[in-house]
Amino acid sequence: GKGCGAGLLGQGTVNRCVRALIGSGIRVEEGDVVRIALAPENLLRASWLVYGLPLGWALIGAALAYLAGLDDLAAAIAALGGVGLGLFIARRRLRSSACLRQFTPTIVERLPVPE
Repeated sequence: GKGCGAGLLGQGTVNRCVRALIGSGIRVEEGDVVRIALAPENLLRASWLVYGLPLGWALIGAALAYLAGLDDLAAAIAALGGVGLGLFIARRRLRSSACLRQFTPTIVERLPVPE
């Protein structure tokens, strides 16, 4: 949750279930308190996929409407269509198993049990 506010979503939640890979050399058992991380480059890729694709396709849709000489309403509709297309592409990409493995967090440290 560092940096992007994702930690705010979990405030007040004691037990959360998150699927994560186990880093090499780390032994964990059920109930252990751990620190998980996602590689910064994977976080950037995920952000691009979720936010960049819809925004990019929205810009392309609006630009095509502008180049075609359409009015503002048509450009807005084309931009919304671009957002929809970008979301569709992103969802299809995120459903692939290779993509899901890339964006799966990894347990990087077993933390001491708080007393």
